[in-house]
Amino acid sequence: MNECAVVVRSGVDSYEKLLSDGFADEVFSLVRKAVSPGQTVVVKPNLVAEHRWDHPNETVQIVTHAAVVERIVREAVCALHGCGRVVIADAPQTDSDYEAIARLLDLDGIVQRCSANTTVAVEHFDLREEKWITREGVTVGKKQLAGDPLGYCEIDLGSESLFEGKANKTYYGADYDQAETARYHNDRNNIYVMSNTVLACDVFINVPKLKTHKLGGLTCSLKNAVGTCVVKNSLPHHTTGVPDEGGDQFFSATKKSHVERALKGMAATLLKHKNPLISYPIGLVKKGAGKVLGSQGSQTIRNGSWYGNDTIWRTTLDLNRILLYADRYGIMRDGLQRAYLTIVDAVIAAEGDGPLDADAKECGVLMAGTNPVAVDFAAARLMGFDWRCVPTISHAFDSMRWPLASFTSDDVCIAGACSKWSGRVVDVEPASTLAFKPHFGWVGHVELGS
Repeated sequence: MNECAVVVRSGVDSYEKLLSDGFADEVFSLVRKAVSPGQTVVVKPNLVAEHRWDHPNETVQIVTHAAVVERIVREAVCALHGCGRVVIADAPQTDSDYEAIARLLDLDGIVQRCSANTTVAVEHFDLREEKWITREGVTVGKKQLAGDPLGYCEIDLGSESLFEGKANKTYYGADYDQAETARYHNDRNNIYVMSNTVLACDVFINVPKLKTHKLGGLTCSLKNAVGTCVVKNSLPHHTTGVPDEGGDQFFSATKKSHVERALKGMAATLLKHKNPLISYPIGLVKKGAGKVLGSQGSQTIRNGSWYGNDTIWRTTLDLNRILLYADRYGIMRDGLQRAYLTIVDAVIAAEGDGPLDADAKECGVLMAGTNPVAVDFAAARLMGFDWRCVPTISHAFDSMRWPLASFTSDDVCIAGACSKWSGRVVDVEPASTLAFKPHFGWVGHVELGS
């Protein structure tokens, strides 16, 4: 398949249909083309959390649907012809309950059904080495997990990282422990802690859920690579401060932002040890402060949740370069190291305050491609977003060592059984897009024609 081509299947009105042989074959037949007998296949869905933030009954728009995962695993097992291995794996958000997610998707059932009557090994596991326990929005403890059976690998991109040359290096990762993030990203190092199971695979099948995203504008193939990194504080999410200081934490300097920044700095010093006797009271203070400064769920731009985030795209693209070019030992090579395929679940997608508090959006769409940049470029257009306003996509076309795209934006085209979305992606009419509602920090900036 041409890496510039993206297969789009529309009119999928039921997830159950995906388990029917022959349905959406233009998408799922790509699995059989990518996989050969004797290989190890990693299927990487988006298993970020067990439900929408503060909405425990809403899950379908948050994680990749079980039917999509099962159909892909089934196709991979068939292509292996009795010899090989399929692993369903992800590193969810640090405070997520993997067991609850596994029950939600019936991953045990998928493994059982797909491994019946075959000698292909099928399994699933959580790649994380620890789960963080939170109370009132702050981390109060850690629980050790079994993690990746093959362990982990630290990969230092050093001066070849996309963080090279960034003046402000006061990064914020997954939680308050900025000192840990600074150990991974500083003037000399740019280290990511990766799953060895992912690095050892022959075929990587990326299965994102299409959603809007507060940090990156949207999350699709490129952003879903975050789940291959197992130490979340090795992932810079934003840079402290305001743009005038080289930061992207806040939109601008205000009295509230100065107060919040100071409070957050003090809290970080106390919270980094994750002592519940300290953390829980601070969580209560945080909850009270939210009533003044703007609580989670309010239309308050903070922590890089806006179109000016100049950090997350660097993290995301660094991870994708590792995913494509790092060998099984974590050594960056000049050639691609594994076959790559993306299948995007946009049957029911998510819009608005994504990724974890987004509203469900019924789209009835599946997308597939062999290059994550091409897939995300097409996804942005179909969402009604201007790719030039999404740094993760626009910078993916940049010239760099270990490049992500050997083509231009004009080369990306749509194939498949969808007449209104055929031909070059740049020629898709804005009126025929799905018109996603962006996260509030991106409203008025990312939409086509805005």
